[in-house]
Amino acid sequence: MPIHDAHVHTSNSPDADFPESDLALKAVDEGLAGLGFVAHVDYNPKDYCYAWFKPDRYDRSFDEAVEAARGTGATLCKGIEVGEPHRFSAEVDEATGGHEYDFVIGALHWVGDSLILEKEPFLALQDPLELVEEYYRESVQMVESSGFEAIAHVGIFRRGMRQAGLAIDELDETRLFPELVRGLLEGLVARGIALELNTSGLRREERVTYPTPPVLRLYRELGGQLVTLGSDSHRDPWLFYGLEEGSQLLRAESFDRAVYFKSGEAIPYDLG
Repeated sequence: MPIHDAHVHTSNSPDADFPESDLALKAVDEGLAGLGFVAHVDYNPKDYCYAWFKPDRYDRSFDEAVEAARGTGATLCKGIEVGEPHRFSAEVDEATGGHEYDFVIGALHWVGDSLILEKEPFLALQDPLELVEEYYRESVQMVESSGFEAIAHVGIFRRGMRQAGLAIDELDETRLFPELVRGLLEGLVARGIALELNTSGLRREERVTYPTPPVLRLYRELGGQLVTLGSDSHRDPWLFYGLEEGSQLLRAESFDRAVYFKSGEAIPYDLG
């Protein structure tokens, strides 16, 4: 399938297993057009990935992958996923200064002191939707700070909600918080930031993409055209999981093309 998996974690993230060169060859075997390697860059002291990123090591690993995939036709791109970039811009600039990346993904994992990927913050609240609302408020702030090419896994709070045993099947934030969600998506369109369709939720209990179809549909209605497709995979057996299903969803929502980023430029490709 002519898909570019734009979000694949490598052993340059502490929660992932495979080095870049192995992933590149696995992608060739799977018939992928290319990969967007992503390393976690996090500066929240409570985060598991806190201050773990080593840019020199990442540079060497990427160069080895390019050499390993030489002649295969696979397009390899070097990216970083920055957690809460609007809060830790100075720390990120210091860590990555002097290094070039094809793209930066902005990600919101923490809302205040709450890690929304886990159940505890939702169990602690009488109304869990308060945290969902705050997630969107802070996402708007993150986009307003800009400095990244794509926004990661919008709506990933469903992961924590499902772990907490909360119902998510009928949850539609475009109806619950229409102004916030609309403001977020309008900000993406205005700034030329791509909306990632992240398929990692398809392999977990929640069985959804991030974002879900209503958010994707509203983005399209607002003039959004830039979408990336990424598995957010970290290890076996989930490498590149859900890409075909994600591609089908994009086509169903009238996206004929997705993009990946090379040297900060959005490169479109047909979804077939």
